[in-house]
Amino acid sequence: METVKASGEKEVYIDLKPYVLRVIHSWKRILVWALCGALVGIVIGISTPRTFTSTTIVAPEIATRSTLGSGVSSLASLAGINMNTLAMTDAMHPDLYAEVIKSADMAISLFDLPVTVQTRDSLVCTDLYDYMVNYTRQPWWNYIMGLPRMGVAAIKRIFVKSDTPEDSEGPALVDSLRLTRQQERVIKAIRKSITATVEKKTYVLSIRTVMQDRVVAAQVANAVVEKLRQFVVDYRRERALDNVDYLQQIYEETHTDYLAAQRKYAYYVDSHLGSLSRSSQVEQQHLQNEAQARYQIYYQTAQNLLAARAKVQQEAPVLLVIQSAKAPVTGKPSRVRLMFIWLILGALAGTCVAALRKEKRGGGAA
Repeated sequence: METVKASGEKEVYIDLKPYVLRVIHSWKRILVWALCGALVGIVIGISTPRTFTSTTIVAPEIATRSTLGSGVSSLASLAGINMNTLAMTDAMHPDLYAEVIKSADMAISLFDLPVTVQTRDSLVCTDLYDYMVNYTRQPWWNYIMGLPRMGVAAIKRIFVKSDTPEDSEGPALVDSLRLTRQQERVIKAIRKSITATVEKKTYVLSIRTVMQDRVVAAQVANAVVEKLRQFVVDYRRERALDNVDYLQQIYEETHTDYLAAQRKYAYYVDSHLGSLSRSSQVEQQHLQNEAQARYQIYYQTAQNLLAARAKVQQEAPVLLVIQSAKAPVTGKPSRVRLMFIWLILGALAGTCVAALRKEKRGGGAA
């Protein structure tokens, strides 16, 4: 209804009573919609595989060589700058750990991970590759949505010769340069199931794995931590061994130079034993100083080589496990919650349809 003020402005009042009465009179239709929504929720809950999330939290070791004073570090901290990153001498710093975990190489390295799968009948011991292929399932609508893509792929295989290798039975024959279609699908599924986040200030690393088996989720999370530790160990050890090889080469060169300078000095002294000339004494002192200098360089290089060899054994990084991965008890989605959500959505949809249908009929009658 509309009312007119003295100033000529119109005020519109909406009377909700007719809408409420229409909804009340259509309670049976709304109940049917709610039951249909609950049925849809039950179907979705049964068709959607339950997934379990396991989380592990680790604190990585930070190898830094700080040359800045504490005052500068404090000011940088107030400005939101992490001085550990600027002073870090290791290229594999914790900021890159998440990228390492999400890499395809990490997924391939997990193919042969032993896992324990609980089936309806028994407990099955297999590897992660076999689990992802034979013990995981997808909702039925994924297969329906994938039919066009499968048809196009089948037609391409008939008329176009593909260089992609045929699917193998397992991870035994894995060529990272020529992966099969099945291996690519498994890699994509593993990378999708693993997430890693790094806290920028403390570098605390959180690793989450989502699997359809709760024990497998915990096993994969723990395996990722071990694979990451081994990756960093291999990187640092290879770097230390390269340094050892370089120092070994320098050591051999300095040792040769020292022996040559020492022989030259000894030969000169033996050949000028009876000489009392000033020039021979100066030359003898010069050769002695040169041999001594060569010895100092050789001795310092030998010390550095020993330190580098000792460092090879010390390059195992520390990944402090703050929270180890546990097999979760509850999974997602909750079927009861899905049913209630869809029941409410069905009731709301039925209410809107009932109100609008009544309004249209009323309008048509008018």
